[in-house]
Amino acid sequence: MIVLPAIFQGFDRWLYLTVAETFAPVAECILFRLAFRGTEGVNWARAFAAIVIANLASFGLGEVLNAYQWFGLLGS
Repeated sequence: MIVLPAIFQGFDRWLYLTVAETFAPVAECILFRLAFRGTEGVNWARAFAAIVIANLASFGLGEVLNAYQWFGLLGS
């Protein structure tokens, strides 16, 4: 994720966000699956849905804070 801003420099923000916000939950789901493979009784659909919802909530909160320029207020 650290290299994505450099790769997408000069592109529209929506393109960067589309790639980043798709890559993050997919990568997290893969890591979660690898970490807990062989575990009995895991509802993978529910686990993956929780990961996607958490990422969307984080993205949404970040967009709201950015829209209202609250980041400067939080650091003061």
